[in-house]
Amino acid sequence: MTRASMETEPLVSRGTDATTNDRQDSLSWWKRQSPWWALTALPLLSSTVAIVVAPKIEVYTALACIAHKPEVFEEHLTGGLLSIMGPAMRYVAAGALPQICATDPEVRRIVAKLSAAEVTTLGILSCLTTGWWASLSDRTGRRTLFFVSTFGMLCANVVYILVSKFWTSLPGGYWWILLGPLIEGSFGGFPASTVAFNSYVGDTTPESSRTLAINFGLLFAGYSCGPIIGDFATRHTGRVISVFYIAVVLQAIFILYTRFIMVEPLSEEKQHQARDNWKLHHEEARQNSQNQGWFSYVLNPLFSVFRPLTALKPTVNGHLDPLRKPKRDWSLLLAAISFGTLFIISGDVPFKFQYAAATFGWTAKENGYWLSLSSAARGLYLTAILPLIIKIFRPPTVEIEIQVPSDTEPSGFKTVKQKLESPTFDLRLARISILIEATSYVAMLVFPTPLTLYILGLMSTCGAGFPPAVQSVILSLYIQDGGQEIGKVFGALGVIQTLCAQIVSPMLYGFIYVATVTVFPLSIFATSLTAILSSALILWFVRMPSHDEVIAKHSGVPSPSPLSDSEADGDSSEANRVAPRGAGDLGPPLL
Repeated sequence: MTRASMETEPLVSRGTDATTNDRQDSLSWWKRQSPWWALTALPLLSSTVAIVVAPKIEVYTALACIAHKPEVFEEHLTGGLLSIMGPAMRYVAAGALPQICATDPEVRRIVAKLSAAEVTTLGILSCLTTGWWASLSDRTGRRTLFFVSTFGMLCANVVYILVSKFWTSLPGGYWWILLGPLIEGSFGGFPASTVAFNSYVGDTTPESSRTLAINFGLLFAGYSCGPIIGDFATRHTGRVISVFYIAVVLQAIFILYTRFIMVEPLSEEKQHQARDNWKLHHEEARQNSQNQGWFSYVLNPLFSVFRPLTALKPTVNGHLDPLRKPKRDWSLLLAAISFGTLFIISGDVPFKFQYAAATFGWTAKENGYWLSLSSAARGLYLTAILPLIIKIFRPPTVEIEIQVPSDTEPSGFKTVKQKLESPTFDLRLARISILIEATSYVAMLVFPTPLTLYILGLMSTCGAGFPPAVQSVILSLYIQDGGQEIGKVFGALGVIQTLCAQIVSPMLYGFIYVATVTVFPLSIFATSLTAILSSALILWFVRMPSHDEVIAKHSGVPSPSPLSDSEADGDSSEANRVAPRGAGDLGPPLL
């Protein structure tokens, strides 16, 4: 596959050539590559994650209460119990625990330990394995990543079911429940599934019709539906554990869908090329290990887990003016850091609930209403409103004529038409979105009322366009540098997201909330605002080539005089890459 062929087909899947596109057009619709094969199944999988969030806490509470406060259940046994969840795990009425279990200090301490152990185990293992599994999907196909990550989540739910039934017969008791996150994290967990969805969309969608916003919208749609399904199941079965059975069934359906219905987006040629690249890197690493001795044999397996992060390394920029000195371009790395910094606020949700309960007297019911409203609003915004905004305000494509090498023309070149997209639109969208997010937290700090908290949930919805927009920016920068392993770059983002959201965030918010809860309970909102502003500041230094410079680069027209940063509004005058990530003399394909 030549670089020229990629440049002449910008409106199809990245990296495909005309022959591949003709082959796709000749296939039946159920065999064609399309992002909708993944997007339509996204709410199904995300709902299986949200459906077990609250029941996990109830399972932990029941295990701790039965083990350390058995007299509580003995008292309720005399009053009659209506539901059973494993040996001795009896719930009052429709699966509801005695209130004393949720308020007892010793039980709460044990539940906090179990929750912290689960989050830490899952977060660390997902951080270590997500990038590796994502890189593997470049070589074996995206469906492999879907299968592996979902299988891990399914096994974790099976562990919850088995431990809740037989924990009294197991050495170590209820601590065996941590086997679930151990297995799930080893297979990447839901972060790896998110990487698979994003990579699938990146493989099958050009920038002119990119659907990452819809991706996030459908994700939140599943989140909002999960708790509703779980509540319905609990009320009609009287057993909280029934929610885990539903999750297992839905995840098994998803696995069968990816195996027998979903179309693989990566062609055999792409997978073969990725395998060749991996073998080359592996051989270089082996030779370096031989030169460096036994010490490298110990560290190389660990470093290989973080290999996808090399997709984000700075590149060397050159200019159309050869007299100007080349310099490193940090935009790709800065955009990834900005992306991860924002995900630090992922850990503030449970502390928002604690703040609302202590300050406004909210119960689980009010917190549930707030969470459902916020998730539903985000899903609506990302699936309907944001795509409409993008359609209205995205600059129109410009069609130009360029000359590319040809073996059939006597002159050795042929003239083809190419449509060029504005590379800075997504960058501006990301900056606007994150500023809206910051404004909502400022309002909460100034006016801490229940109404403001609801407004926070709704206003932050308008800031939900940041993750898909900045991911689009990162993907554009990566491919403009000649990158071809899309799964690798999304794997790197998955590692960063998991590290920030599931490891750094819980520890940071837990430490700050405990230290300041008696003197400044609003500290969680101040911490989130600091993270948001830091992300916005980092994103401000990201630079992309302007629309005119991209046209000049691809058409051979001299580039206009570079503008200052303020005049260009984030557009960079450094369009010509001297050291692209891929091979070839021509520039990389423009998305």
